[in-house]
Amino acid sequence: MCNENEEKEMNLHSNLQYPLFKYLSEEFNGSFYQSELTCLNRMLILYHNRLSFSIDDDTSSFLDEFAQHLEKPIAYWWIPAYKRQHINVLRTRIRFVLKNNPQIFRNLLSRPDYSSFEAKRQTIKDIYQWLVTFSGEAGSAIEVIDWKNDLQAEFDQFFQETKQAKEKMAPQKPAFEHFYQILKGKDKAEKQDKFRRLVDILLREQWITSSEKPGFYQFRNSSTGGRLQLAAIYYTLGKQGHIDRQLPAPQVAGLFNSWLSHDISQKSFIKAFQTEQLDTFNCSSNRPRHKYVTECRLLLRDL
Repeated sequence: MCNENEEKEMNLHSNLQYPLFKYLSEEFNGSFYQSELTCLNRMLILYHNRLSFSIDDDTSSFLDEFAQHLEKPIAYWWIPAYKRQHINVLRTRIRFVLKNNPQIFRNLLSRPDYSSFEAKRQTIKDIYQWLVTFSGEAGSAIEVIDWKNDLQAEFDQFFQETKQAKEKMAPQKPAFEHFYQILKGKDKAEKQDKFRRLVDILLREQWITSSEKPGFYQFRNSSTGGRLQLAAIYYTLGKQGHIDRQLPAPQVAGLFNSWLSHDISQKSFIKAFQTEQLDTFNCSSNRPRHKYVTECRLLLRDL
């Protein structure tokens, strides 16, 4: 339904008046009352004509006059009764918004692109959002629940696009929030137990010290070799089969940061866990990095 309506988008931003005979034809055959979108088209045609061609260029009373115009039901005898009923329901609904929340339409008319499809789509979404939060006895006169259901059915694509956009913009909760979650183990308890053993080893060997914050530790090596020591720990854990999930470098660095404080710059710390950097630990015994791996193998042999 939305695609059909989109094809009917008007281009009012010109010096041309909407053709009178075309307007009368669509008015008298009910084309303007297919949905809220076509009702907006009708209102915008009238507004544009007044804005562009009135003598005094006064549009301040347009919405009030339009609401008054909608008070009287149409009685086009040549239109089938069921269609007349649908037309008058739409007129009543639009008038209800004009009387109870005219700001929705003021926002539309204040836009430079008021006749664009995007402007009308936003107006329909604004109406729907207002109905969702609407409360009051007046709502029973237009059956708010039925109207919301009709809007949802007619313009579902609008709301799906909005939902998808919000989901895309919403910050995603990380899949792993603590280091133990990437360790190998049959369940959470076993993973946590392995992590505690790792911490105990590092405390015993004085690689880390406890801090005032429970579950948080301070890395003791503040020299340039400290970054390589931590990278070598992660590399060795992987080689010994203790890492269950291999993650991108930023996530690995973030998981270390969840329990360990250090003086390494974040950019340098992330770089240490990049695949090409970790691969440099796979080297011959005469290479400087080999000593880090050897040290970590001895350190973690009983993990």
